[in-house]
Amino acid sequence: MHHDHGRDLLENRLLLSAVLTALIFLVELGGGLWTGSLALLSDSWHVLTDAAALGLAWFAARQGNKRPTARYTYGFSRLEVIAAFVNGLALIFISLWIIVEAVQRFFAPVPVKGLEVFAVAVAGLFVNLLVGLVLKKHADENMNVKGAFLHVAGDALSSLGVVTAGLLALRWRWYVADPLISLLISLMIIRSAWGLVRDSFQILMESAPRDLLLPEVVSALESLPEVANVHDLHAWNISGRIPAVSMHVLLQPGGADYQGVLERCQRLLARDFGIFHATIQLETACPVQDGRGCAEGRRPDCWEG
Repeated sequence: MHHDHGRDLLENRLLLSAVLTALIFLVELGGGLWTGSLALLSDSWHVLTDAAALGLAWFAARQGNKRPTARYTYGFSRLEVIAAFVNGLALIFISLWIIVEAVQRFFAPVPVKGLEVFAVAVAGLFVNLLVGLVLKKHADENMNVKGAFLHVAGDALSSLGVVTAGLLALRWRWYVADPLISLLISLMIIRSAWGLVRDSFQILMESAPRDLLLPEVVSALESLPEVANVHDLHAWNISGRIPAVSMHVLLQPGGADYQGVLERCQRLLARDFGIFHATIQLETACPVQDGRGCAEGRRPDCWEG
């Protein structure tokens, strides 16, 4: 029940955050058109991607609660990875668009209404900080929420930059600050988003978890007296926090206790590597068909890289 309550709380927070962010988009879009501020207008579209990201995160969290089915045997946990990947790409493309617009305004600065820009940006900053505080607790536990949180954190920085641009335009009529701040913020956002895209892409490609060293896994298993070698080993992440492996374990000759060996292998993987999803095929011989399949060529020391 506690786990379900935590899930429900996360879903409610994501939904509330999405609604608040959508309202700020409407305010900033209207404010950007009214004041002529590129920083405010570009930030409004950034806020729209935030609202979409939060809505997608809410949908992924809600679907992630569903039980596995005969078709989706792992359940729907990987939806959070897909949402993180889409969110990261959206951040990068929006930021590139802002950079292009900012460069154009360097050569043709546009006067902006400093006071109005400042007022609208402060309202946006307040909501972004509020949403960020709501999501911060869950950002380290869930890749999907981390993607949404990065959206909001990036937009909070953007709003802070717009506040600064509004003050500079109001006090000194320095209108170049508007595209300059937009450019700097966009570069910071791209840096954060790239890490999110990279991590989620690796999971979607079913690459081995970054903190899991497969040669160490093999060495630990082969240290068991009943194990001759481990081969055909694969490792991947079901989601950002659920590693899984499959492998063939060749036993020493002499009639080993199959069930006992299997339990010791599973216990070692769980205790030393945090792997609780392990598919282990025990063998007394290693068949090779046409040089492919269950062969020594699939051992970790034969992998490239």
